[in-house]
Amino acid sequence: MKPLHLIRRPILIGFVFLISTVNCYFNPLVNGLLNPKVEETDSSALLGLAVGIGGQSVFVNISGQIKKAGIALGNVEIKAMDPSFSAKSQTNSSTTNTAGRFYLSISTGFQSLQFSDAGTIVNILLQVTPFSATVLSVDNSAYQIQSLDVYNLDTEAPVYLELVSSMPYDGLLIDNGNFSLISGGFAFTFSEDIEMPSNQTLWVAENFLVNPSITLLSPSISKNNVQIMINNGTITAPTLYTITLNSGIKSVTGKSIKPTTILFVTGELFL
Repeated sequence: MKPLHLIRRPILIGFVFLISTVNCYFNPLVNGLLNPKVEETDSSALLGLAVGIGGQSVFVNISGQIKKAGIALGNVEIKAMDPSFSAKSQTNSSTTNTAGRFYLSISTGFQSLQFSDAGTIVNILLQVTPFSATVLSVDNSAYQIQSLDVYNLDTEAPVYLELVSSMPYDGLLIDNGNFSLISGGFAFTFSEDIEMPSNQTLWVAENFLVNPSITLLSPSISKNNVQIMINNGTITAPTLYTITLNSGIKSVTGKSIKPTTILFVTGELFL
């Protein structure tokens, strides 16, 4: 692991100015870099459908997580801004649980959601099909929507082991000013204690995939926390990285995490 003061050469990122006070989701270039499809379910091959059979909108259940700077946001009311609600059985508002997860009934097509966090109003635009949901925009880059799921109205909501915080988190820009956030390794906190793998090195290799590659070293697992040391010398800039967490991450109660992708980008670094 190389300390930051061992300066070899500056690496400049041409688009770093785009990711500052501007909105990451509404800026088209940044949206394409950090959020090509911010979050999309993958429960069907028919992901291109935006409406139901015959071109008619249908109601589905949807769930997802709200996070702020990568930390699950609990006890927040989120509502669907959909004027077509008529049946009392349809749930068009929900309060997030401790893992930041919400549950709504919503029609397919383009849909708007809204929540307020300590007076800050956040608007979300989704594209919903009978089989998938995609986040098209979030109008405040401090917030993230992850782990979306779509299921039938008469179906029980899937239950997952939840990722409640991570470093790095989705949409994070790493540069000289905040490299210390990851210099000690990647950190993940889950909603329940983790089942201890028999081969920790293999478990990390199979369930924490980094692309482009960053060398992952020994993990430390303590209850619901996982920390993975990294070789700082294998980090490059400017680079858009993805970390994919796979379903082999399980709780002691047998729950699996829903496969989750975290995107972060490196800016100006002296390594």
